[in-house]
Amino acid sequence: MRNLGHHLASPWRRSAVAAVAGALPVLAFPAPNLWWIAYVALVPWLLLIRTAPTGRRAVFDGWWGGFGFMLVMHHWLLPSLHVFTFVLAALLGALWAPWGWLVRRTLGGSPSGRRVAAALLVVPSGWLTIELIRSWQGLGGPWGVLGASQWRVEAALRLASVGGVWLPSFLVIALNVAVAVLVAERRARVPAVAGLV
Repeated sequence: MRNLGHHLASPWRRSAVAAVAGALPVLAFPAPNLWWIAYVALVPWLLLIRTAPTGRRAVFDGWWGGFGFMLVMHHWLLPSLHVFTFVLAALLGALWAPWGWLVRRTLGGSPSGRRVAAALLVVPSGWLTIELIRSWQGLGGPWGVLGASQWRVEAALRLASVGGVWLPSFLVIALNVAVAVLVAERRARVPAVAGLV
């Protein structure tokens, strides 16, 4: 574990890990369609951000993770946009920079039960804000909204009939937050388990 912390001390290595962790949720979308992975795909990224030594580093972890997510989500643009696909991913990835700060603020250190309860609402809300901004037609429309990865899950479709794609997105992210807390902070089990329920 100490060796891992040593490797993550390098800003470039940490950025690479954030980009890979940010790309993981794409596995839940059609081809490869591992819809169930959405429930834990954000956990590595959340765990990385919460250990950021500073708020500024958390902002970069959010940005690099957003870059990885957008790059892999838009991989199909590579043949036509070439290098500009990376530019697009970097620009859209910047939307996750404040989210990184938010994750560290709510989950960093040893969060109290109250902070974890707040994180279960605030972190998914922050992600939804990003999805709403990205859904603007000028930014490409609602491509890669996390709740859409659950299109084959009947319970998610019922939720979507009430709250659109946004409600499944919110709940998937809240579940990831709860799992991340259970993995990282055993003292805050009660709000984390409540979040899972």
